[in-house]
Amino acid sequence: MKNSFSLFLLFLLLWSCSQQQQQSIKLSNTTELKLKAKSLELNREELEQKLGALPEVELALLTDKNGTQFPAQLDDLDLDGKWDVLFSQVDFDANETKTLSLSFEAKEKITVKTNIRFADYDDPSKEFTTGIRLKTDKTEVTQNIFQFEGIGWENDVVAFRNYFDARNGIDIFGKTTTNMALDSCGLKGGPTYHEMRTWGMDILKVANSLGAGALALETPTGLYRVGPNCFGTYSSIKEGPLRSLFDMDFDSLQIDGKTIQLKHRVAIEAGKPYYNSQVWIKGIDDVKLVTGIVNLHSDSVFSKTDESVSYFFTHDNQAYDGEKLGMAIIVPSNNLSVQTAPEEGEGITQTFYTALEITQQPVEFYFMVGWEKQNQVYATKDAFEHEIKKQALALQASIKLD
Repeated sequence: MKNSFSLFLLFLLLWSCSQQQQQSIKLSNTTELKLKAKSLELNREELEQKLGALPEVELALLTDKNGTQFPAQLDDLDLDGKWDVLFSQVDFDANETKTLSLSFEAKEKITVKTNIRFADYDDPSKEFTTGIRLKTDKTEVTQNIFQFEGIGWENDVVAFRNYFDARNGIDIFGKTTTNMALDSCGLKGGPTYHEMRTWGMDILKVANSLGAGALALETPTGLYRVGPNCFGTYSSIKEGPLRSLFDMDFDSLQIDGKTIQLKHRVAIEAGKPYYNSQVWIKGIDDVKLVTGIVNLHSDSVFSKTDESVSYFFTHDNQAYDGEKLGMAIIVPSNNLSVQTAPEEGEGITQTFYTALEITQQPVEFYFMVGWEKQNQVYATKDAFEHEIKKQALALQASIKLD
């Protein structure tokens, strides 16, 4: 009898643990769109209101009624030691409501599809989770301190890098592999990334432009690049298999007699041909956030404004070796104006740019890339614009947690 009672208590304990580890949530696609790998960020507080306390782990698994699995990662965005949001990518039919079981699984069940690389040039085994931005604007200095001159981020589609110095430029690495490539790119004594390798190559010429979505501020007195004459830092937020995020902070920016603080949070998600920027600005009101696309090898810019999303883009023989490259900026706005920076001068040049209001923060935009050597669909302007529209519609599509 005693043994039977003990077995019964053990059964209750195991059943209770199982109930805590596996719960169900209901998600609804409220649009007419069929969504493939729709990125979802589910707030922990809202989840726990429905499910009760959830465990302090890093990864999870969502499973639909057909047994299709959607890996998830649990991200601590405020760095307080506890995860804040569940991030996953889930498929939806038009107007579909899915009931998904939520369980917590081992790390090896998720294929790594995003990566951050910020490492020492002389000792690439030394990776940085924090850093202080260099004051120089000389590539010959920066390239001897950091691997590929600064911070790199990638997914299975495309890669980017930030010059971690006063230039604060953003460049593009075109990829011809779905593997993570940045850990072995630009190593001391290794091959140049300005020539095609098995993984791809550096495909953009940036010069004094805003490159691939770098930042500036516009005030009534002019256009000011974010980067020079301030104290800049880097902080890693999360390097995950499905999404990676980091912050670039700029303190004591001096513009028009104001002392400004700016935070630029960058995120890259698995399978998406873009990275996401969120920007917070403090210390000034009469200012707009500026971002843009280099126009060194493109004379034409195209734009589209819809009810809730807008974009502008270029498409030309503007990659490093003259092949077709499309670049686009997507903003969640119905009011888009595109301007052109001067061809020459001491400030920002050779850039198509837009100035965004800062009344609602964070200010958000997406920088999208289409390189014909990565995917032939990007070889024509019309096909590239079709892909921009598809991504823009998916970004604005709403998923409801019921």
